[in-house]
Amino acid sequence: MNRNLSSKIYSALAVRNGGDGMADPATLTAMAKAAAAVLSDERTRKTVGWAIAAILSPFILIIVLICSLLFGTTNHNNTAVELCFHGGVIPGSIPADYREYIGDMRQSFTLIDNAIIAVNAGMEDGGNLDDYRVKAIFYSLFFGAESPSRLEHRKYVDCFVTYEERTRIVENDDGTIFEETYTVLVPINSLPEIYNNIRELFERTITYENQANANEIYYRALYGIGAPMENDDSTMWEEWLPEQLNEVLSDLPAGETGSKAVELAFSRLGHPYSQAKRGQGNYTDCSYLVLWTYRQLGIILPGTAAAQGKYCVDNGLTVSKANLAPGDLVFWSHNPNGRYMNITHVGVYAGDGKVVDASYGKGKVVYRDLFDSKQQVLYGRPYADKQK
Repeated sequence: MNRNLSSKIYSALAVRNGGDGMADPATLTAMAKAAAAVLSDERTRKTVGWAIAAILSPFILIIVLICSLLFGTTNHNNTAVELCFHGGVIPGSIPADYREYIGDMRQSFTLIDNAIIAVNAGMEDGGNLDDYRVKAIFYSLFFGAESPSRLEHRKYVDCFVTYEERTRIVENDDGTIFEETYTVLVPINSLPEIYNNIRELFERTITYENQANANEIYYRALYGIGAPMENDDSTMWEEWLPEQLNEVLSDLPAGETGSKAVELAFSRLGHPYSQAKRGQGNYTDCSYLVLWTYRQLGIILPGTAAAQGKYCVDNGLTVSKANLAPGDLVFWSHNPNGRYMNITHVGVYAGDGKVVDASYGKGKVVYRDLFDSKQQVLYGRPYADKQK
């Protein structure tokens, strides 16, 4: 496999499927088993005929080959993250090109660590860069690239800080004092600002996929788990009692698509939250609640909150907060995740400043105040084009 192709596959596998990527391992396993069955079952061959079987065989073998390749690459990818961030002996089972990538990335991390030490020394009040974040972004952008260890690592680390002039009172040996101006380094807390600095430094495009990869790598390196894709991450919520719902529903505009969407969302109140089990039984997460609600109305939306937000933008289905109506979608960005507009949560606006959403924090579908106004980044009306 050539260097560019292998690194692209390698990078893509750093991000979990999330409903909008490649098939999950279970699906690929099923495909492989089905493929093998077609080739090995004599009755099937006789039924479809040897000619058709001969035509299908190459494609079936390709499926099996791809399954084997992707499963192996996934293991190598997880191992590479572990080896780059935490060290250790590189297993002989890892292909030669990946061994080269890992070695080069380790050299880069050593240089980055030295640059971080120098930058931290210029900070005050115990300020420090998040070295895992700095290295995760570098990994996502340059793993598999040509000699990333030769890049300007100090300039790269400088993308994560800003220089700030301050003043202080200094006392001379003779007891006189004077005001001195000096410069300190301050960590940048805005990921968009950091990515913009990196774009300018390396004169390259940084995609949402790059950012999502960086976030996934950060969580895997620091916590050993995949990054959360969608959650409200908020303890500020107000749950309403079931007996109050009839009054709310009676106030909705009669017969409108948005009102029907609210009624459908209300029908899921109390259903358990789970990203892993969404769509199984009553399990749902925030984006599946929206997807399910609008599917009942004949409107097909993408499967993640970020993709649903992008769908609304791409199709001219956005509204202002001042014009929110029952059934509209509210999108939040609580934690940077690298996806479209860093959207991490979505809910169905229910009118009167309330929202119905599948809450990660509460573990179920709730009806509450429209919370975290500063984290609301987008408002959409999926049914708007149906009214044109």
